[in-house]
Amino acid sequence: MDIKTIAGIISIAIAIGGLFVYQGQLIQRVEVLEKKENVDVKPLEQEMSLLGKEIAVLKKDIEQLKKKNSNPLMR
Repeated sequence: MDIKTIAGIISIAIAIGGLFVYQGQLIQRVEVLEKKENVDVKPLEQEMSLLGKEIAVLKKDIEQLKKKNSNPLMR
């Protein structure tokens, strides 16, 4: 075997070892993400529901103001 073949085999072994290290890091990242707790979104859902109701009331008020301003006798 000449030096080029030996160097090629060593570089392939190093590359494969690097891939195993990278795979280990990815697995570790996935495990960290799996351990994270889910966020409780109930308060946000309730707040969105209240805001939706407020928006509906504001839309009715705007429609009433538009009707009032469109009537020439009310100006």
